[in-house]
Amino acid sequence: MYAGWRVVAGTFFAQMMVIGFFIYAGSLLVEPVRAEFGATLEQVMYAMTGATLAGFVMMPLGGIAIDRYPARYVMGAGAAFGAAALYGLSQATSIAGYVILFSIAMSVTNAFVGSTSCSTVISRWFNKSRGRALGISAIGTSVGGIVIPAAFAASLEAVGWRMSLQYMSLLYLAILLPIVLFSISSSPQEAGVGNDNAETAVSGEIPDMDKALSLGDILRRPGYWYMGLSLGLLFSVYSAAMANITPYALTQGLTAADASTFIMIVAVSGLVGKVVLGVVADRTSPKNGLWIAQALVCVSFVLLAGEPGYLIIALAFAALGLAAGGMLPVWGAMVARVFGLVSYGRAMGIMGPLVTICVLPGFPVVGRLVDMSGSYTLCFQVFSVVVLVGALVLFPLRLDAPAEQRLLS
Repeated sequence: MYAGWRVVAGTFFAQMMVIGFFIYAGSLLVEPVRAEFGATLEQVMYAMTGATLAGFVMMPLGGIAIDRYPARYVMGAGAAFGAAALYGLSQATSIAGYVILFSIAMSVTNAFVGSTSCSTVISRWFNKSRGRALGISAIGTSVGGIVIPAAFAASLEAVGWRMSLQYMSLLYLAILLPIVLFSISSSPQEAGVGNDNAETAVSGEIPDMDKALSLGDILRRPGYWYMGLSLGLLFSVYSAAMANITPYALTQGLTAADASTFIMIVAVSGLVGKVVLGVVADRTSPKNGLWIAQALVCVSFVLLAGEPGYLIIALAFAALGLAAGGMLPVWGAMVARVFGLVSYGRAMGIMGPLVTICVLPGFPVVGRLVDMSGSYTLCFQVFSVVVLVGALVLFPLRLDAPAEQRLLS
């Protein structure tokens, strides 16, 4: 079996643990934290805003690190930091402390062991099957969305949020860290795999770092702006919606258990979305995959804005999950096409600040509107328009493969 699939397995597990907690299970912390500190929803949402803002700095650093240093050590450092940060978060004594600690924990862990690092490594190992490999790896986020919230919800009920965070810290240290160190290699060359393998990402040597695109080179490419703005607007509304699944369910007269079910529906449907949209990226164009994802998000928000019954809400979150499943593999395929493999991690990292600027307003805006009106209807209506604008921004994007990749085809 091609050695690259071991790397896919390692990144699968890394995304399961990191995205599974911070994106999916994080919503479960909202209500216990509000209750303990007497905070408003807007105040708790500033934890996500702070994490996004900190990511403005950390994502470029993570991208540069994964391009320059052995990936197993970069990702291992991220896993070790995540373990320490989750334990620190369990010791928060105020809502301000919680916001600061959550922001640091999420931004640093995500930047060094999350999707950017995972997709960078996989893209170096695969060429013909890149979209499929990225999709399979990203399935880890959906599996994490099933397993981590279910386990975390049970732990919250049994031992409370502080001890639950300490248990998660232990899992990062005892399981995630060893798996990353064992399974991750930066490239086929580092692992000693022959370059004549059909799946090797690069024929011959991977270009040296001095041939990589500079910051100015990346910023001058129109694709950076088209891609970053389109994805940034999409991630903004998606992230805000995911962070509010539990509060939304409660406003509809449902329970926290129902919210956990909705989170699981998003995760399960994401399994399908990752594979299907990954194949679309391989066989047609990554742009088509992203447009499909944006259309599904719009459908989801229109349904949720009507504040329907349980079954329609479940259907809406299934559509949201299908869309979410395709976001990461499609993004990875687009970056590889526009910027090339040697600059992949750097381009992903530098795109982080642009995406961050778009994402930042989503969390406090939804918190403020819901606190004032007691309803999510207007939020989801506005979010639908935002997604449509993002889809229009993508139209001028050209996906001409860089020179080193045209040599592969």
